[in-house]
Amino acid sequence: MEAISIFSDYQLQFFKRIGMKPKPIETLDDVSDVMKACSNVFSFENLDIVSNSCEPLNKDVLIKQVICNNQGGLCYKINTLLYHFLLEFGFKIHIIRGSVENQETHSDWNIPTGHMINIINFENRLYVVDVAFGCNLSLRPIPITDDGSEVVESCTGLYRVRKVENCVSGKYNYTHILEHRKLDSFLIESGKTWVTGYAFDPLLIVDNNNNNEKTTHQTLVQQLVIDDPTKEFSTKPLATKIVNDGSSFSIATLTANSFTLTDCKTGQKTKTNFDNDKSSFEQFNQHLISIFNLPPLKTIPPIFLN
Repeated sequence: MEAISIFSDYQLQFFKRIGMKPKPIETLDDVSDVMKACSNVFSFENLDIVSNSCEPLNKDVLIKQVICNNQGGLCYKINTLLYHFLLEFGFKIHIIRGSVENQETHSDWNIPTGHMINIINFENRLYVVDVAFGCNLSLRPIPITDDGSEVVESCTGLYRVRKVENCVSGKYNYTHILEHRKLDSFLIESGKTWVTGYAFDPLLIVDNNNNNEKTTHQTLVQQLVIDDPTKEFSTKPLATKIVNDGSSFSIATLTANSFTLTDCKTGQKTKTNFDNDKSSFEQFNQHLISIFNLPPLKTIPPIFLN
């Protein structure tokens, strides 16, 4: 007699994709295990946008792209897939939309309401569960507090959430901000100062039951990224993920012009610049395959032709 699986088909697909042996996911430690496994596999990347191959999104499309075709994606893809996974385990979880602060200038907002985040209610406490904020990854749920007194540490730095007033982005007045800083071992002193990652309201729940791919929040956020006047994510290819060489963690970052490894502990960088000719596209694709385990781009984005 064939054994009856206690897991759904989607749960088994997700476990296989993140390289994790199927097990019941019941506690915050279990969620942390899943978040760490996600960071080992999923790349934060915008390749479908820069190669003009986007399609309207719903759960089935996301499964096809990320789970079956081994793509990565931005927040609206990776965090949504995690949402469905944890929801099927019975977690009280919902998706919200927040606004990311410009991580270079920290003076304005990037694409208001353009960041999709998971919030779980576990034992009557709210937590941020985000596996797609670039490589600023807590790798475990972050408690939502009023004063930011509960700090979560991962290989990429320290994270906290605190309540704020008069934090306005677009038409929203947000109630909380996620802040992050580098580890004490970081060699660049400025990196050890708390900075805002993004602003949000944990109770501003989006409707995630709409399966019409043309009008889902995932499709709407994707279009915000495409239409962003700064063109930051729509014209410049980017792939980034945490890599572990067995002894230390680094952040791998791939752009049209270079590949960089940044040591998470010290911030020291090792950078390889690509040749400024036709071979730069070939070098880019080689790194996509060898470092990020992503399928190579089939069409050449305009940035490589300039």
